[in-house]
Amino acid sequence: MLQLDLTSVAVVDIGSNTVRLQVSELKDKSYKVVEEYKESVRLGDEVFNYGRITEPALERLLASLREVRSIVEHWKVDTIRAVATASFRGADNFEEVIDKIRETCGFNVEVISGEDEARFTCIAATANFQLTKYNALVLDIGGGSAEYSFVRKGVLERAVSLELGCNRLTRQYLKGDPPKSSEVQELKDLYREEIKKLNIDDKIDIIICTGGSMGNLATINYIEKKARLDRAVKYVERKYLKRFISDFRNMSVKERIEVEGMEEKRADIILAAAMQVDIVLEHAEREGFYTLSGGLRTGLTIDTVNSMGIELPFQQNLDDIRHSRLIEIGNKFLFEERHARQVCRLCQKLFDSVAEEEKLTSDDWQLLEAAALLHDIGNYISYSKHHRHSQYLIMNSDLIGYDHDEIVLIGNIARYHRKKGPQEKHRYYRGLSSSQKKKVAVLAGILRIADALDRSHRSHVKELEIKSSKKEMNIKVVSGADVSMELRKVDIKKDILEETINKEIVFK
Repeated sequence: MLQLDLTSVAVVDIGSNTVRLQVSELKDKSYKVVEEYKESVRLGDEVFNYGRITEPALERLLASLREVRSIVEHWKVDTIRAVATASFRGADNFEEVIDKIRETCGFNVEVISGEDEARFTCIAATANFQLTKYNALVLDIGGGSAEYSFVRKGVLERAVSLELGCNRLTRQYLKGDPPKSSEVQELKDLYREEIKKLNIDDKIDIIICTGGSMGNLATINYIEKKARLDRAVKYVERKYLKRFISDFRNMSVKERIEVEGMEEKRADIILAAAMQVDIVLEHAEREGFYTLSGGLRTGLTIDTVNSMGIELPFQQNLDDIRHSRLIEIGNKFLFEERHARQVCRLCQKLFDSVAEEEKLTSDDWQLLEAAALLHDIGNYISYSKHHRHSQYLIMNSDLIGYDHDEIVLIGNIARYHRKKGPQEKHRYYRGLSSSQKKKVAVLAGILRIADALDRSHRSHVKELEIKSSKKEMNIKVVSGADVSMELRKVDIKKDILEETINKEIVFK
């Protein structure tokens, strides 16, 4: 595989509960996360009690940041950006601590405001959701504060930071183990009072939560319902959230730790975070929320990449995040963008010609579009059997805007763009329903023809003029160049679509 020089970026998030590191490699229009690290240091435990970072807390922090320094050096990182949030904002000795970090670890720490936290988290949400279509609330619940970002059709209208962090409020209100009913009620009343001031209304279409505690809650939910855990975005229904709160308020910390998926160092503070989200859902009249992992770190990475003069594809096309993220994934695996876009364009023409008869919808086009753009990314691993490698990479990438079943279909469509067609012995094809198998055959058949029509990777085909009768589909290839190689290849690869739509396909 071709090795290229890459620029690397590391971002460090020093939170009230946890120190987190994310190392990414940049290539062209995308970045790839290559290393992540987290360590619970619980700075907020001391800061929210004493108003300063104590010596024991500082030692825990420095020990963690030495690990960060070691990882950064291993990856030969070009740019490192470290930020601190509520625990530093609330500590009267934060400047001394920053000096000590610089002296010990060799990098600076910037203390960011709650509003900046909200902005970075909003950037991450914009990269993962089609926010131009929604009125959204992005809620980042940390240990010391909670940041509320109100987004109207893709535009950040206002960002509010409140001292409603789950570590802070657990220490102030939920002191019992398990907490008393009066303590739970007192915290609930506080949430209602503070959240009412935000004027959250029922015009909110989507609620997105970030922060470790809500991410942990979503993981527990997904384990319980045996859903895939490797998605950056998860959805949690309010009815589950209410049951979670009802169960956990009556458990001791020791009992909570026994729950499958529960992170031990979040067991004491997760209830306060869950209660806050429930009150938000109540005010917004929503029946569930999404979680997004790595919100602040993702936003910081994107902001840092932007400061280097690099604009990511999704930022150039906020009206179609799904498409932009597909291009970003393609770039991550060094695809030939010109070829991918040409194949996608030809797929659109062929899809439109058979859609009505085959009862294909716009949702089906989105599957084919993804497969067309990513069909060759398997070359990143090896040209030999690259159709199989493409399927693997697709099914193990975060395809924004597609659910698990759709990603399986996209992987199958891409796999069958070359070599043999679908076979029952193929694992991911075998598990499909009969209607899904038919869909894969039609869409893969279209992709095979479109790929053949750009056999030279030179975009020679300018247009397709398609006329269809009951028994035959006639396709005139419009080009100012010699396309004999393409026509020879397409004659070999048209078989699957011919068999599926039961028509002879004739090229001129």
